Amino acid sequence: MSLILKLAPGERLFINGAVVTNGDRRAYLMVETKAQIVREKDVLLPEDASTPVRRAYFAAQNVLLNAQSSLGSIDTFLQQLECLRGVFLKLEHRTLLDEAESQMRQGNTYRTLAALRELILYESVLLDMDPPSVSGGMAI
Repeated sequence: MSLILKLAPGERLFINGAVVTNGDRRAYLMVETKAQIVREKDVLLPEDASTPVRRAYFAAQNVLLNAQSSLGSIDTFLQQLECLRGVFLKLEHRTLLDEAESQMRQGNTYRTLAALRELILYESVLLDMDPPSVSGGMAI
Protein backbone atom coordinates (compact mmCIF):
# COMPACT_ATOMS: atom_id res chain seq x y z
CA MET A 1 0.00 0.00 0.00
CA SER A 2 1.45 3.35 -1.05
CA LEU A 3 1.65 6.46 1.09
CA ILE A 4 0.74 9.70 -0.66
CA LEU A 5 2.06 12.89 0.88
CA LYS A 6 0.77 16.31 -0.11
CA LEU A 7 3.57 18.81 0.48
CA ALA A 8 3.16 22.55 0.85
CA PRO A 9 5.72 24.84 -0.79
CA GLY A 10 8.96 24.71 1.18
CA GLU A 11 7.71 21.93 3.45
CA ARG A 12 10.41 19.61 4.78
CA LEU A 13 10.22 15.98 5.77
CA PHE A 14 12.62 13.26 6.80
CA ILE A 15 12.72 9.96 4.93
CA ASN A 16 14.92 7.29 6.48
CA GLY A 17 16.99 10.05 8.09
CA ALA A 18 17.42 12.10 4.89
CA VAL A 19 16.03 15.64 4.79
CA VAL A 20 13.79 16.35 1.78
CA THR A 21 12.60 19.89 1.06
CA ASN A 22 9.77 20.63 -1.36
CA GLY A 23 10.27 23.37 -3.96
CA ASP A 24 8.17 26.51 -4.36
CA ARG A 25 4.97 24.73 -5.48
CA ARG A 26 2.58 22.27 -3.88
CA ALA A 27 3.66 18.73 -4.68
CA TYR A 28 2.47 15.18 -4.22
CA LEU A 29 4.90 12.45 -3.31
CA MET A 30 4.06 8.75 -3.48
CA VAL A 31 6.15 6.43 -1.32
CA GLU A 32 5.70 2.90 -2.61
CA THR A 33 7.84 0.95 -0.16
CA LYS A 34 8.08 0.92 3.60
CA ALA A 35 10.09 3.89 4.87
CA GLN A 36 10.51 5.87 8.07
CA ILE A 37 8.91 9.25 7.32
CA VAL A 38 8.21 12.21 9.57
CA ARG A 39 7.15 15.73 8.64
CA GLU A 40 9.13 18.61 10.06
CA LYS A 41 6.02 19.87 11.88
CA ASP A 42 5.97 16.64 13.91
CA VAL A 43 9.61 16.95 15.01
CA LEU A 44 10.21 17.88 18.64
CA LEU A 45 13.25 20.10 19.12
CA PRO A 46 15.82 19.07 21.77
CA GLU A 47 15.13 22.15 23.89
CA ASP A 48 11.43 21.23 24.00
CA ALA A 49 12.09 17.72 25.38
CA SER A 50 11.64 19.11 28.89
CA THR A 51 9.09 16.72 30.40
CA PRO A 52 8.98 12.93 30.87
CA VAL A 53 6.59 12.24 27.97
CA ARG A 54 8.38 14.68 25.70
CA ARG A 55 11.71 12.98 26.48
CA ALA A 56 10.18 9.62 25.51
CA TYR A 57 8.82 11.20 22.30
CA PHE A 58 12.26 12.69 21.58
CA ALA A 59 13.96 9.31 22.08
CA ALA A 60 11.46 7.64 19.72
CA GLN A 61 11.85 10.43 17.20
CA ASN A 62 15.62 10.00 17.21
CA VAL A 63 15.19 6.30 16.52
CA LEU A 64 13.09 7.32 13.52
CA LEU A 65 15.60 9.91 12.34
CA ASN A 66 18.66 7.75 13.12
CA ALA A 67 20.08 10.72 14.99
CA GLN A 68 21.94 11.09 18.28
CA SER A 69 21.99 7.42 19.18
CA SER A 70 22.79 8.24 22.81
CA LEU A 71 19.41 9.99 23.04
CA GLY A 72 17.45 7.92 20.58
CA SER A 73 18.21 4.26 20.91
CA ILE A 74 15.35 1.83 21.36
CA ASP A 75 16.78 1.00 24.80
CA THR A 76 16.68 4.69 25.77
CA PHE A 77 13.08 4.88 24.60
CA LEU A 78 12.10 1.76 26.57
CA GLN A 79 13.76 3.18 29.71
CA GLN A 80 11.76 6.40 29.31
CA LEU A 81 8.60 4.34 28.84
CA GLU A 82 9.22 2.37 32.04
CA CYS A 83 9.50 5.62 33.98
CA LEU A 84 6.16 6.72 32.53
CA ARG A 85 4.48 3.45 33.52
CA GLY A 86 5.11 4.36 37.16
CA VAL A 87 3.29 7.66 36.73
CA PHE A 88 0.36 6.99 34.39
CA LEU A 89 -2.15 4.76 36.12
CA LYS A 90 -5.37 5.28 34.14
CA LEU A 91 -6.21 2.46 31.75
CA GLU A 92 -6.47 4.82 28.76
CA HIS A 93 -2.95 6.15 29.39
CA ARG A 94 -1.45 2.72 30.01
CA THR A 95 -3.07 1.57 26.76
CA LEU A 96 -1.28 4.40 24.92
CA LEU A 97 2.02 3.39 26.55
CA ASP A 98 1.45 -0.23 25.55
CA GLU A 99 0.62 0.89 22.01
CA ALA A 100 3.76 3.03 21.84
CA GLU A 101 5.93 0.12 23.00
CA SER A 102 4.27 -2.38 20.67
CA GLN A 103 4.62 -0.10 17.66
CA MET A 104 8.29 0.60 18.48
CA ARG A 105 9.05 -3.12 18.77
CA GLN A 106 7.37 -3.68 15.37
CA GLY A 107 9.45 -0.91 13.80
CA ASN A 108 6.49 1.43 13.35
CA THR A 109 8.16 4.43 14.94
CA TYR A 110 5.78 7.00 13.45
CA ARG A 111 2.83 5.22 15.10
CA THR A 112 4.82 5.25 18.35
CA LEU A 113 5.00 9.04 18.05
CA ALA A 114 1.26 9.25 17.37
CA ALA A 115 0.47 7.37 20.59
CA LEU A 116 2.80 9.61 22.57
CA ARG A 117 1.30 12.81 21.12
CA GLU A 118 -1.92 12.06 22.98
CA LEU A 119 0.00 11.70 26.23
CA ILE A 120 1.86 14.94 25.58
CA LEU A 121 -1.46 16.76 25.43
CA TYR A 122 -2.57 15.22 28.73
CA GLU A 123 0.80 15.91 30.36
CA SER A 124 0.66 19.54 29.18
CA VAL A 125 -2.68 19.99 30.93
CA LEU A 126 -1.37 18.36 34.12
CA LEU A 127 1.73 20.55 34.18
CA ASP A 128 -0.15 23.68 33.09
CA MET A 129 2.06 23.99 30.02
CA ASP A 130 1.31 24.91 26.46
CA PRO A 131 1.57 21.90 24.14
CA PRO A 132 4.41 22.13 21.60
CA SER A 133 3.36 24.21 18.63
CA VAL A 134 4.37 24.42 14.99
CA SER A 135 6.76 27.26 15.87
CA GLY A 136 8.37 24.95 18.45
CA GLY A 137 8.72 22.31 15.79
CA MET A 138 5.87 20.00 16.68
CA ALA A 139 2.24 20.35 15.70
CA ILE A 140 -0.17 18.77 18.10
